[in-house]
Amino acid sequence: MTTKAQNDNGLLETFKAERVRLVANNLLDRALADKLDHVSVDISKLDQALIQVLEITKQTYPDFQIPPYGVWRLFEAGGVDRWSALASARNFQSADELLAAASDLAILAAYMDVHTPQGWSYEDTMAGTEVKGREAAALAVINMFAAGSFSSDPVDPFRVDADALIRLEIEELVNGLQLSAEQEGDFFKLLQRHLKRFGEALALRPDLFGEGQSTRPGNLVVKVGSEGWGSVDAAVLLDRLLQSLAPLWEGGAAEGDVSFGDSFAHPVKANPANQDIVPFHLTAQRMVYSLVEPLAWAGYEVDELDTLTGPGEAEHTGLFVSTGVLSMKSETDDLSDDQALDRQTELRAVTIALTDRLAAMLRKELDVEQEQLPLSCILEGGTSRAGAAIISENRELREKLEKIMNPGSIFWLPFGA
Repeated sequence: MTTKAQNDNGLLETFKAERVRLVANNLLDRALADKLDHVSVDISKLDQALIQVLEITKQTYPDFQIPPYGVWRLFEAGGVDRWSALASARNFQSADELLAAASDLAILAAYMDVHTPQGWSYEDTMAGTEVKGREAAALAVINMFAAGSFSSDPVDPFRVDADALIRLEIEELVNGLQLSAEQEGDFFKLLQRHLKRFGEALALRPDLFGEGQSTRPGNLVVKVGSEGWGSVDAAVLLDRLLQSLAPLWEGGAAEGDVSFGDSFAHPVKANPANQDIVPFHLTAQRMVYSLVEPLAWAGYEVDELDTLTGPGEAEHTGLFVSTGVLSMKSETDDLSDDQALDRQTELRAVTIALTDRLAAMLRKELDVEQEQLPLSCILEGGTSRAGAAIISENRELREKLEKIMNPGSIFWLPFGA
C-alpha cells in the first residue's frame, strides 16, 4: 500500500534534474522499441549528428577550452565583453556584491528568453550590428540592466528588484526592446505581465530572495554560496529556484495545490506517484547553467553540474531531425489538443535523452572522460551551436518545429520554444 508520504516524496522528485533524465530515457527506450505514438528514432544516424557537432566545436573552440553553457556567450555577441565593461564601471566592493548583480542578470536573462515577434532584430550600438533571436533578447536585457530598468535603487542601477519588476511600465519595455508599441501592443502587455508575475514570485519568498530591505534573485545565489565551503551544489540551486518559480509555468502538470512547472502529463509510467508527469525544467536549468560563471568569479566551484540535462527545445530537436535521428510519425495539424501536447512532450523528452547519447559518443571520439568534457561544455561548444545553425539556415524546418512545439502562448517552454 502506498502512503501519502511516499506519494508526496515521489511527486517532489519531479522537481529534480535526475527525474528529467530518467523519464527522458524512458521515452527514448520506448521510441527505439517503436512504442511511442508520435516520435520514432533511428539511432544508427546519430553518427551524422556527431560529425556536425564535432565540426562546429572545432571551428568555434579549436583548443577545446570551452566555457560553460548559458547566457554569457549571448552577452558577448559581436566579440564585445559587455559584462566586463559593466563590472569595471560598477567597481564592486565585495565578491558577494558582484555575485548578486551577475546572478540577477543571468536569472533575468534566462527568464526573458521568450518567443519574440516575427522578424524582430535589435540594433547593437556597441558592436555596430543588428542581431536576431536569442542574441537580440539577451542584448536587450543586458542593456536595460545597465540602464537601471530593473532596479528600484537610483544609485545602483545594476540590480533586479522584485518591486521594480512589479511596477515596470510598458514604455520602458518598448524603449528597451526597440519595438513599436502600436504594432506589438499585445506582446508588450504579455511581457509586462510575465515580468510582474516574476517579481511577485520573488516577493512571496523573502526566505529565498530577501536580504535586508532588498528582494532580488541574486540574493538566493549569495545565500546558497554562504552555506557551503567554497562550493555550491547545482541540484540545490535548481531546487531552490523551482520552489518559487514552478507556479509561473501556466498549463503544466499539477497535483492539488502543487504546480510542477515545466512538466506535462503524458501516458508514460515513470513511477506510481507521478505516473504521467514528464518534467523538463528547461528555463530553470538554463538559469543554473548560467550561474556557473558568476559563482566562479565569486570564488565558488559548482558541484554536480552534470546532474542537469540538455535542453528539450527547437534547436536541439532540429539537430536530430535534420540528421534523420529523430522523426515524427505525423506532422499534420489533424490532432486533438491532447495528442498535440503528447507529440510535443515526446519530441522534447527524446531530444534530451539523445543529447546524452551524443555527448557520450563525442567523449569517446575524443578519448576524454566526462570530467574533462562535461555536458555543459558540449552544449556550449557543439550541440546548441549546431542546432541553431541548422534551424537558422533551414526556414522550413524552423517554422515546422516552431509550429509543432508552440501551441499558442509566447512564454515558458515548450510554449516559447
